Amino acid sequence: MRKILLSVGMLWMACTMAWAQQAMPATEFMQTISADDFKAHLYFLADDLLEGRETGERGQHLAAIYIRAQFMRLGLKPGNIQDDTYFQKYYLNRTKIKDVKMTIDGVEMTYPKDFVTASGGVAEKLDGEMVFAGYGIETADYNNLEGLEIEGKIAVAMLGRPDNMEKPTSRFAFVETLRKRKQALEEKGAKAVVMVVPDSTYKVIRRYARRSSISISGEKIQGPTGIYLSQTAASQFLPSKKMDMAGIQAALNTSAEVPNLKFKKKKFALESEVEMTSKEASNVLSVLEGTDLKDEYVVITGHYDHVGTDKDGVVYNGADDDGSGTTAVLEIAEAFVKAAEAGNRPRRSIIFMTVSGEEKGLLGSEFYTDNPIYPLEQTVTNLNIDMIGRIDNRYAEKEDARNYVYVIGSDKLSSDLHAIHEEANKQYTNLTLDYKYNDENDPNRFYYRSDHYNFAKNKIPIIFYFNGTHVDYHKPGDDPYKIEFEKAAKIAQLAFVTAWEVANRDERPVVDKEDNR
Repeated sequence: MRKILLSVGMLWMACTMAWAQQAMPATEFMQTISADDFKAHLYFLADDLLEGRETGERGQHLAAIYIRAQFMRLGLKPGNIQDDTYFQKYYLNRTKIKDVKMTIDGVEMTYPKDFVTASGGVAEKLDGEMVFAGYGIETADYNNLEGLEIEGKIAVAMLGRPDNMEKPTSRFAFVETLRKRKQALEEKGAKAVVMVVPDSTYKVIRRYARRSSISISGEKIQGPTGIYLSQTAASQFLPSKKMDMAGIQAALNTSAEVPNLKFKKKKFALESEVEMTSKEASNVLSVLEGTDLKDEYVVITGHYDHVGTDKDGVVYNGADDDGSGTTAVLEIAEAFVKAAEAGNRPRRSIIFMTVSGEEKGLLGSEFYTDNPIYPLEQTVTNLNIDMIGRIDNRYAEKEDARNYVYVIGSDKLSSDLHAIHEEANKQYTNLTLDYKYNDENDPNRFYYRSDHYNFAKNKIPIIFYFNGTHVDYHKPGDDPYKIEFEKAAKIAQLAFVTAWEVANRDERPVVDKEDNR
């Protein structure tokens, strides 16, 4: 018994010593994140010189150059190991449809009552042979595309899935499904994709469709065409004489083999007048290589773009949104570098990434997760920082107005990450962690509105740090002199110590929850 007690006591002492050894350098280096340093970065990033940092414009490129210079000053390696640069470049494609006409099997479809175009544009003139691709699903257990000749044809697919296939519970899941199905058919060589969607879903798509749209790509746009067609409109040509729409769906429920609808006799024709432009944008990233677990990655993000200027040339500086998050990434990077220089290099590698295109629809982070430089399966956590420099109305009159942060998403995928974060805050920063906007019924739906979401949808545990909106949100008054620099620095310290704990633990945070919102 005495030996057992001694063993338990020794184990407790060893754990305590291990925590103390880890906590001491974390405490030391989190103090390097200061209000003064925060101010120095932010007053440049939110200066009129950068013209509101709109994605693809001069000000965004100037901000990117500044961020690169800071990474280089710290001695951080270029994060884009594919071409040894600090930039992951992509193109922001704008398409403006002036006129569009489409006929299928001689039936004229009306825009936007019957169809709308997907983001990414529409070809000026297109015709060809049609092929029916069922639901457009290609998995090991259910494959509609096997044996189909899709190359060079107009692929027609229906939004849906067999009754025995698990359905996502998110009311926005159809957006991701549409994108993936369209991409799969394009990879098979389809020169256009027509997605047939239920009328209720089409109403949602039509509501958000615009004649002017934005998309992203790795190269300048070539005029790919994606079309969303209402089921009512499709019923005019999709059924064969022997099989109506319900019959087609019933057949697809029992077999992945696509019914033969003899589409070779169907003719598709589209003519449009469009304006298409492409502007180069980029994510800016660097890497601090870890030690024994260097092939696992903690990604720290903030978006450095904002909304530019208005029609009168008034600059929207975006000091809080998201100059504050961008500055936090730079400050956290410096803290990790100083720790590494003092002999406390993290075990896992840390990716410091400022993304662009957030204000256009989370485009930069979407491009990264669609084209990851570091394997997503080896990415253990994303900490995203977006607006941490102001005080919202809920806290304006409270005693701890400068000591809170809204925490979103920490418990959605990983109980481990949530517990790590809570303990890190308790040990190091003692901020008020407010989970108001973490509620799945919150009407603001902030969980979907910043760059962490593109990691979360890939089952990577995330935390989103946020201070809430304020009177200057997306207004010209979001200026650096209004920033609470001590508050912002303290939240950045919390993100740093959380990253420190995740990077140095033996085990990565376990994904033990299924977030289907």
